[in-house]
Amino acid sequence: MSPASVNEAPASAPTRSRRREGRPRVMAMLVGLVIVVSAVGLLAVLLFPWQSLNSQRRNIDHAADTLERLQAQTAHLATQVADAQDPVVVERIAREQLSLVREGDTLYRLNVNPAEVVTLPPAWPLPGVAHLLGNGDR
Repeated sequence: MSPASVNEAPASAPTRSRRREGRPRVMAMLVGLVIVVSAVGLLAVLLFPWQSLNSQRRNIDHAADTLERLQAQTAHLATQVADAQDPVVVERIAREQLSLVREGDTLYRLNVNPAEVVTLPPAWPLPGVAHLLGNGDR
């Protein structure tokens, strides 16, 4: 052996021991990294279904409100349909809302001149109303 090779052996020995000492640190960091990544993955797996569940609950609540409103509207329309089949109700609606009369009824029509019924004060601020009532010349 040459003197140089003898000197190299002790120099390489501390390097190997440093490598062996550094491996547990690297392993500990890798294990820690795996644990952190696993925790983040587990959180993601649990968080996304929870958000979906909340979204579905909101959709169900909205659908229930809509269903309740539509059922109330359906009940109201059902009573209107029942009323539309009753001849007494149909006649009352025809007389009140459509101003229809039966054959043989006496129809009275009142022709009233608004100028004769309504008297505006002399200092009325809106001249258009006086004109519409026919009081424009007063």
